[in-house]
Amino acid sequence: MMRALMQPFVLGLGAPMSTLGFLESLGGMRGLLTAPLQYYSGWLSDRLGRRAFMILGNVFGVLGISLFILAALSGNWLWLVPGVVCTGATLLAEPVGQSMVAESSQASRRGTAYSLLVMAWTAPGVFAPALGGWLALQRGFVSVFALQAVLYALGLLLVLRFLRETILPSGERFTWNDLKAATVRLVAPPHGLRGYYWTMAVDAFAFGLGLSLLFGMLAQTYGFTTFQLGIMSSLMALAWTISQWPAGKLIDRFGSKPVMLLSLVGSVPILMGLMFASSFPAFAAIYACFGVMGATWLPAQMAMLANSTSKNELGEALGRLAAFQGLIGFPAPFVGGILYDAYGFQAPLFASLVCIVIETVMFVTLVEEPPRRVEGTGPSGHDPVTTE
Repeated sequence: MMRALMQPFVLGLGAPMSTLGFLESLGGMRGLLTAPLQYYSGWLSDRLGRRAFMILGNVFGVLGISLFILAALSGNWLWLVPGVVCTGATLLAEPVGQSMVAESSQASRRGTAYSLLVMAWTAPGVFAPALGGWLALQRGFVSVFALQAVLYALGLLLVLRFLRETILPSGERFTWNDLKAATVRLVAPPHGLRGYYWTMAVDAFAFGLGLSLLFGMLAQTYGFTTFQLGIMSSLMALAWTISQWPAGKLIDRFGSKPVMLLSLVGSVPILMGLMFASSFPAFAAIYACFGVMGATWLPAQMAMLANSTSKNELGEALGRLAAFQGLIGFPAPFVGGILYDAYGFQAPLFASLVCIVIETVMFVTLVEEPPRRVEGTGPSGHDPVTTE
Protein backbone atom coordinates (compact mmCIF):
# COMPACT_ATOMS: atom_id res chain seq x y z
CA MET A 1 0.00 0.00 0.00
CA MET A 2 2.74 2.43 0.94
CA ARG A 3 4.76 2.55 -2.30
CA ALA A 4 1.72 3.66 -4.32
CA LEU A 5 1.13 6.51 -1.85
CA MET A 6 4.55 7.52 -0.59
CA GLN A 7 6.00 8.63 -3.90
CA PRO A 8 3.13 11.00 -4.85
CA PHE A 9 3.15 12.19 -1.23
CA VAL A 10 6.87 13.07 -1.34
CA LEU A 11 6.51 14.86 -4.68
CA GLY A 12 3.42 16.66 -3.38
CA LEU A 13 5.52 18.18 -0.60
CA GLY A 14 7.64 19.90 -3.24
CA ALA A 15 10.55 17.48 -3.45
CA PRO A 16 12.03 16.79 -6.92
CA MET A 17 12.40 13.27 -8.31
CA SER A 18 16.08 13.20 -7.36
CA THR A 19 15.08 13.76 -3.70
CA LEU A 20 12.62 10.89 -3.95
CA GLY A 21 15.46 8.79 -5.33
CA PHE A 22 17.67 9.89 -2.43
CA LEU A 23 15.06 8.76 0.10
CA GLU A 24 14.77 5.38 -1.65
CA SER A 25 18.57 5.07 -1.70
CA LEU A 26 18.74 5.87 2.00
CA GLY A 27 15.94 3.79 3.48
CA GLY A 28 14.35 1.78 0.68
CA MET A 29 14.32 -1.99 0.42
CA ARG A 30 18.02 -2.05 -0.49
CA GLY A 31 18.95 1.30 1.05
CA LEU A 32 22.39 2.31 2.29
CA LEU A 33 21.27 2.21 5.94
CA THR A 34 18.63 -0.49 5.90
CA ALA A 35 20.40 -3.20 3.89
CA PRO A 36 23.37 -3.64 6.31
CA LEU A 37 20.85 -3.65 9.16
CA GLN A 38 19.30 -6.78 7.65
CA TYR A 39 22.68 -8.47 7.71
CA TYR A 40 23.34 -7.72 11.36
CA SER A 41 19.83 -8.74 12.38
CA GLY A 42 20.27 -12.06 10.57
CA TRP A 43 23.71 -12.60 12.11
CA LEU A 44 22.47 -11.81 15.62
CA SER A 45 19.28 -13.85 15.24
CA ASP A 46 21.38 -16.96 14.48
CA ARG A 47 22.88 -16.51 17.96
CA LEU A 48 20.13 -14.87 20.03
CA GLY A 49 16.96 -16.26 18.46
CA ARG A 50 14.47 -14.98 15.87
CA ARG A 51 11.43 -13.71 17.76
CA ALA A 52 12.92 -10.53 19.26
CA PHE A 53 13.84 -9.20 15.83
CA MET A 54 10.33 -9.79 14.48
CA ILE A 55 9.04 -7.70 17.40
CA LEU A 56 11.59 -4.95 16.77
CA GLY A 57 10.60 -4.73 13.10
CA ASN A 58 7.01 -3.87 13.99
CA VAL A 59 8.13 -1.30 16.58
CA PHE A 60 10.15 0.50 13.91
CA GLY A 61 7.09 0.42 11.64
CA VAL A 62 4.92 2.26 14.16
CA LEU A 63 7.66 4.84 14.75
CA GLY A 64 8.34 5.43 11.04
CA ILE A 65 4.69 5.91 10.10
CA SER A 66 4.29 8.33 13.00
CA LEU A 67 7.06 10.46 11.47
CA PHE A 68 5.24 10.38 8.11
CA ILE A 69 2.19 11.78 9.88
CA LEU A 70 4.35 14.61 11.24
CA ALA A 71 5.60 15.33 7.71
CA ALA A 72 2.02 15.45 6.39
CA LEU A 73 0.79 17.73 9.18
CA SER A 74 3.76 20.11 8.95
CA GLY A 75 4.13 20.05 5.16
CA ASN A 76 7.89 19.58 5.63
CA TRP A 77 9.44 16.67 3.74
CA LEU A 78 12.54 16.69 5.98
CA TRP A 79 10.54 14.65 8.53
CA LEU A 80 10.55 11.93 5.87
CA VAL A 81 14.29 11.32 6.27
CA PRO A 82 14.09 9.73 9.75
CA GLY A 83 10.70 8.29 8.82
CA VAL A 84 12.11 6.49 5.80
CA VAL A 85 15.03 5.20 7.86
CA CYS A 86 12.64 3.80 10.48
CA THR A 87 10.29 2.18 7.98
CA GLY A 88 13.31 0.79 6.17
CA ALA A 89 14.48 -0.64 9.49
CA THR A 90 11.33 -2.81 9.53
CA LEU A 91 13.21 -4.89 6.96
CA LEU A 92 15.50 -6.17 9.71
CA ALA A 93 12.75 -8.75 10.24
CA GLU A 94 12.95 -9.93 6.61
CA PRO A 95 15.92 -12.35 6.82
CA VAL A 96 14.67 -13.46 10.24
CA GLY A 97 11.22 -14.33 8.91
CA GLN A 98 12.67 -16.10 5.89
CA SER A 99 14.91 -18.14 8.20
CA MET A 100 11.89 -19.15 10.28
CA VAL A 101 10.18 -20.47 7.14
CA ALA A 102 13.24 -22.55 6.20
CA GLU A 103 13.48 -23.92 9.74
CA SER A 104 9.84 -24.98 9.59
CA SER A 105 9.96 -26.79 6.22
CA GLN A 106 11.78 -29.62 4.46
CA ALA A 107 14.39 -28.74 1.84
CA SER A 108 12.46 -30.58 -0.89
CA ARG A 109 9.38 -28.43 -0.28
CA ARG A 110 11.10 -25.12 0.37
CA GLY A 111 9.96 -23.57 -2.90
CA THR A 112 6.33 -24.14 -1.92
CA ALA A 113 6.98 -22.93 1.63
CA TYR A 114 8.51 -19.67 0.43
CA SER A 115 5.71 -19.27 -2.08
CA LEU A 116 3.19 -19.46 0.75
CA LEU A 117 5.19 -16.83 2.64
CA VAL A 118 5.23 -14.49 -0.35
CA MET A 119 1.54 -15.17 -0.93
CA ALA A 120 0.86 -14.03 2.63
CA TRP A 121 2.76 -10.81 1.84
CA THR A 122 1.00 -10.13 -1.45
CA ALA A 123 -2.59 -11.23 -0.76
CA PRO A 124 -3.45 -8.13 1.32
CA GLY A 125 -2.04 -6.07 -1.53
CA VAL A 126 -4.96 -7.11 -3.72
CA PHE A 127 -7.22 -4.71 -1.83
CA ALA A 128 -5.05 -2.46 0.34
CA PRO A 129 -3.35 -0.26 -2.32
CA ALA A 130 -6.57 0.63 -4.14
CA LEU A 131 -8.33 1.24 -0.82
CA GLY A 132 -5.42 3.33 0.43
CA GLY A 133 -5.27 5.33 -2.80
CA TRP A 134 -8.99 6.07 -2.65
CA LEU A 135 -8.76 7.01 1.03
CA ALA A 136 -5.82 9.37 0.36
CA LEU A 137 -7.76 10.98 -2.48
CA GLN A 138 -10.88 11.46 -0.36
CA ARG A 139 -9.51 12.06 3.15
CA GLY A 140 -5.85 12.95 2.71
CA PHE A 141 -2.61 11.13 3.42
CA VAL A 142 -2.83 11.45 7.21
CA SER A 143 -5.82 9.10 7.33
CA VAL A 144 -3.90 6.43 5.41
CA PHE A 145 -0.78 6.79 7.54
CA ALA A 146 -2.86 6.51 10.70
CA LEU A 147 -4.41 3.30 9.39
CA GLN A 148 -0.95 1.96 8.55
CA ALA A 149 0.28 2.73 12.07
CA VAL A 150 -2.67 0.81 13.51
CA LEU A 151 -1.85 -2.17 11.28
CA TYR A 152 1.78 -2.19 12.43
CA ALA A 153 0.60 -2.05 16.03
CA LEU A 154 -1.77 -4.94 15.36
CA GLY A 155 1.08 -6.90 13.79
CA LEU A 156 3.16 -6.25 16.89
CA LEU A 157 0.40 -7.63 19.12
CA LEU A 158 0.03 -10.74 16.95
CA VAL A 159 3.77 -11.43 17.04
CA LEU A 160 3.83 -10.99 20.81
CA ARG A 161 0.86 -13.29 21.27
CA PHE A 162 1.32 -16.07 18.71
CA LEU A 163 4.83 -16.20 17.25
CA ARG A 164 7.04 -18.90 18.73
CA GLU A 165 10.79 -19.25 18.52
CA THR A 166 12.01 -21.63 15.78
CA ILE A 167 15.67 -21.87 16.76
CA LEU A 168 17.26 -22.66 20.08
CA PRO A 169 19.68 -19.82 20.90
CA SER A 170 23.16 -21.32 21.01
CA GLY A 171 24.17 -19.45 24.16
CA GLU A 172 27.52 -18.96 22.47
CA ARG A 173 29.14 -15.70 23.56
CA PHE A 174 30.42 -13.43 20.84
CA THR A 175 33.02 -10.72 21.10
CA TRP A 176 33.85 -7.53 19.25
CA ASN A 177 36.31 -9.56 17.20
CA ASP A 178 33.44 -11.81 16.09
CA LEU A 179 31.45 -8.72 15.13
CA LYS A 180 34.38 -7.28 13.20
CA ALA A 181 34.84 -10.57 11.37
CA ALA A 182 31.14 -10.57 10.51
CA THR A 183 31.48 -7.03 9.16
CA VAL A 184 34.32 -8.13 6.88
CA ARG A 185 32.09 -10.93 5.55
CA LEU A 186 29.41 -8.35 4.79
CA VAL A 187 31.43 -6.91 1.89
CA ALA A 188 32.95 -10.20 0.69
CA PRO A 189 30.61 -12.71 -1.02
CA PRO A 190 31.09 -16.32 0.16
CA HIS A 191 33.41 -18.34 -2.02
CA GLY A 192 30.85 -20.78 -3.38
CA LEU A 193 28.24 -18.10 -4.08
CA ARG A 194 30.17 -15.21 -5.61
CA GLY A 195 28.46 -15.42 -8.98
CA TYR A 196 25.06 -15.60 -7.28
CA TYR A 197 25.78 -12.59 -5.06
CA TRP A 198 27.07 -10.36 -7.85
CA THR A 199 24.12 -11.28 -10.06
CA MET A 200 21.66 -10.46 -7.29
CA ALA A 201 23.48 -7.16 -6.71
CA VAL A 202 22.99 -6.21 -10.37
CA ASP A 203 19.33 -7.19 -9.98
CA ALA A 204 18.96 -4.76 -7.06
CA PHE A 205 20.61 -1.99 -9.10
CA ALA A 206 18.35 -2.68 -12.10
CA PHE A 207 15.21 -2.57 -9.96
CA GLY A 208 16.33 0.59 -8.20
CA LEU A 209 16.97 2.55 -11.39
CA GLY A 210 13.45 2.53 -12.75
CA LEU A 211 10.84 0.39 -11.04
CA SER A 212 11.55 1.72 -7.55
CA LEU A 213 10.47 5.20 -8.76
CA LEU A 214 7.72 4.13 -11.17
CA PHE A 215 4.72 5.44 -9.22
CA GLY A 216 6.36 8.80 -8.65
CA MET A 217 7.26 9.06 -12.34
CA LEU A 218 3.71 8.18 -13.38
CA ALA A 219 2.24 10.78 -11.02
CA GLN A 220 4.67 13.43 -12.23
CA THR A 221 4.53 12.65 -15.97
CA TYR A 222 0.95 11.51 -16.52
CA GLY A 223 -0.81 12.97 -13.50
CA PHE A 224 -2.04 9.62 -12.19
CA THR A 225 -3.97 9.91 -8.92
CA THR A 226 -3.25 7.90 -5.79
CA PHE A 227 -6.37 5.86 -6.54
CA GLN A 228 -5.11 4.96 -10.03
CA LEU A 229 -1.70 4.04 -8.65
CA GLY A 230 -3.41 1.97 -5.95
CA ILE A 231 -5.39 0.10 -8.61
CA MET A 232 -2.15 -0.67 -10.47
CA SER A 233 -0.56 -1.99 -7.31
CA SER A 234 -3.65 -4.06 -6.47
CA LEU A 235 -3.73 -5.65 -9.95
CA MET A 236 -0.06 -6.53 -9.68
CA ALA A 237 -0.65 -8.08 -6.24
CA LEU A 238 -3.60 -10.06 -7.61
CA ALA A 239 -1.51 -11.46 -10.46
CA TRP A 240 1.28 -12.26 -7.99
CA THR A 241 -1.05 -14.02 -5.54
CA ILE A 242 -2.70 -16.14 -8.25
CA SER A 243 0.68 -17.11 -9.71
CA GLN A 244 2.44 -17.85 -6.43
CA TRP A 245 1.23 -21.38 -5.70
CA PRO A 246 1.98 -22.83 -9.17
CA ALA A 247 5.31 -20.97 -9.17
CA GLY A 248 6.28 -22.70 -5.93
CA LYS A 249 5.42 -26.09 -7.42
CA LEU A 250 7.57 -25.29 -10.48
CA ILE A 251 10.50 -24.41 -8.21
CA ASP A 252 10.18 -27.67 -6.27
CA ARG A 253 9.98 -29.70 -9.49
CA PHE A 254 12.51 -28.02 -11.78
CA GLY A 255 14.76 -26.14 -9.36
CA SER A 256 15.33 -22.45 -8.75
CA LYS A 257 17.57 -21.53 -11.68
CA PRO A 258 15.17 -22.32 -14.60
CA VAL A 259 12.33 -20.48 -12.86
CA MET A 260 14.49 -17.43 -12.11
CA LEU A 261 15.71 -17.36 -15.71
CA LEU A 262 12.10 -17.41 -16.91
CA SER A 263 11.41 -14.39 -14.70
CA LEU A 264 14.42 -12.46 -16.02
CA VAL A 265 13.58 -13.08 -19.67
CA GLY A 266 9.94 -12.13 -19.08
CA SER A 267 10.96 -8.82 -17.50
CA VAL A 268 12.47 -7.51 -20.74
CA PRO A 269 9.24 -7.10 -22.78
CA ILE A 270 7.45 -5.79 -19.68
CA LEU A 271 10.00 -3.00 -19.23
CA MET A 272 9.80 -2.17 -22.93
CA GLY A 273 6.02 -2.00 -22.61
CA LEU A 274 6.27 0.47 -19.74
CA MET A 275 8.62 2.64 -21.77
CA PHE A 276 6.15 3.07 -24.63
CA ALA A 277 2.74 2.88 -22.92
CA SER A 278 0.75 6.10 -22.73
CA SER A 279 -2.61 5.34 -21.08
CA PHE A 280 -3.68 4.21 -17.64
CA PRO A 281 -5.22 0.88 -18.81
CA ALA A 282 -2.00 0.01 -20.66
CA PHE A 283 0.21 0.82 -17.69
CA ALA A 284 -2.08 -1.10 -15.33
CA ALA A 285 -2.09 -4.22 -17.53
CA ILE A 286 1.67 -4.18 -18.10
CA TYR A 287 2.49 -3.56 -14.46
CA ALA A 288 0.24 -6.47 -13.44
CA CYS A 289 2.55 -8.75 -15.43
CA PHE A 290 5.32 -7.94 -12.97
CA GLY A 291 3.28 -9.85 -10.41
CA VAL A 292 3.87 -13.06 -12.37
CA MET A 293 7.58 -12.28 -12.64
CA GLY A 294 7.80 -11.59 -8.91
CA ALA A 295 5.97 -14.82 -8.09
CA THR A 296 8.59 -16.81 -9.98
CA TRP A 297 11.63 -14.78 -8.90
CA LEU A 298 11.43 -14.09 -5.18
CA PRO A 299 10.69 -17.55 -3.71
CA ALA A 300 13.16 -19.14 -6.13
CA GLN A 301 15.85 -16.69 -5.04
CA MET A 302 15.19 -17.42 -1.36
CA ALA A 303 15.03 -21.19 -1.91
CA MET A 304 18.31 -21.19 -3.86
CA LEU A 305 20.14 -19.45 -1.03
CA ALA A 306 18.45 -21.52 1.70
CA ASN A 307 19.43 -24.74 -0.07
CA SER A 308 23.03 -23.50 -0.30
CA THR A 309 23.44 -22.58 3.35
CA SER A 310 23.89 -24.23 6.72
CA LYS A 311 20.68 -24.11 8.77
CA ASN A 312 22.25 -22.35 11.74
CA GLU A 313 23.84 -19.71 9.53
CA LEU A 314 20.78 -19.07 7.39
CA GLY A 315 19.77 -15.80 9.07
CA GLU A 316 23.24 -14.39 8.48
CA ALA A 317 23.27 -15.62 4.87
CA LEU A 318 19.92 -14.05 4.01
CA GLY A 319 20.86 -10.78 5.70
CA ARG A 320 24.30 -10.87 4.09
CA LEU A 321 22.79 -11.12 0.62
CA ALA A 322 20.41 -8.23 1.33
CA ALA A 323 23.28 -6.13 2.65
CA PHE A 324 25.48 -6.89 -0.34
CA GLN A 325 22.64 -5.99 -2.68
CA GLY A 326 22.17 -2.76 -0.77
CA LEU A 327 25.84 -1.80 -0.85
CA ILE A 328 25.91 -2.21 -4.64
CA GLY A 329 22.36 -1.12 -5.44
CA PHE A 330 21.72 1.78 -3.06
CA PRO A 331 22.77 4.57 -5.51
CA ALA A 332 20.37 3.32 -8.20
CA PRO A 333 17.18 5.18 -7.15
CA PHE A 334 19.13 8.44 -6.81
CA VAL A 335 20.71 7.89 -10.24
CA GLY A 336 17.26 7.05 -11.63
CA GLY A 337 15.84 10.27 -10.20
CA ILE A 338 18.62 12.30 -11.81
CA LEU A 339 18.02 10.55 -15.14
CA TYR A 340 14.31 11.39 -14.90
CA ASP A 341 14.93 15.04 -14.07
CA ALA A 342 17.41 15.33 -16.94
CA TYR A 343 15.93 13.17 -19.71
CA GLY A 344 12.35 12.26 -18.81
CA PHE A 345 10.25 9.18 -18.16
CA GLN A 346 11.90 6.66 -20.46
CA ALA A 347 15.51 7.22 -19.37
CA PRO A 348 15.45 5.36 -16.00
CA LEU A 349 13.47 2.49 -17.52
CA PHE A 350 15.92 2.15 -20.41
CA ALA A 351 18.84 2.10 -17.97
CA SER A 352 17.02 -0.58 -15.98
CA LEU A 353 16.46 -2.60 -19.16
CA VAL A 354 20.17 -2.52 -19.98
CA CYS A 355 20.99 -3.78 -16.48
CA ILE A 356 18.45 -6.61 -16.80
CA VAL A 357 20.13 -7.80 -20.01
CA ILE A 358 23.53 -7.74 -18.28
CA GLU A 359 22.06 -9.56 -15.30
CA THR A 360 20.61 -12.28 -17.52
CA VAL A 361 24.00 -12.99 -19.08
CA MET A 362 25.59 -13.09 -15.62
CA PHE A 363 22.88 -15.39 -14.30
CA VAL A 364 23.29 -17.92 -17.11
CA THR A 365 27.07 -18.00 -16.89
CA LEU A 366 27.81 -17.52 -13.17
CA VAL A 367 24.96 -19.03 -11.14
CA GLU A 368 24.64 -22.75 -10.48
CA GLU A 369 21.75 -24.70 -8.99
CA PRO A 370 22.81 -25.89 -5.50
CA PRO A 371 23.27 -29.69 -5.43
CA ARG A 372 21.93 -30.04 -1.91
CA ARG A 373 21.37 -28.10 1.28
CA VAL A 374 24.22 -28.03 3.78
CA GLU A 375 23.31 -29.06 7.32
CA GLY A 376 25.39 -27.17 9.90
CA THR A 377 25.87 -27.69 13.57
CA GLY A 378 25.92 -24.14 14.81
CA PRO A 379 26.96 -20.55 14.13
CA SER A 380 30.56 -20.11 13.14
CA GLY A 381 32.88 -17.59 11.65
CA HIS A 382 33.11 -19.52 8.38
CA ASP A 383 31.35 -18.71 5.16
CA PRO A 384 28.04 -20.51 4.64
CA VAL A 385 28.62 -21.96 1.16
CA THR A 386 27.43 -24.67 -1.10
CA THR A 387 29.05 -28.04 -1.15
CA GLU A 388 31.32 -28.53 -4.11
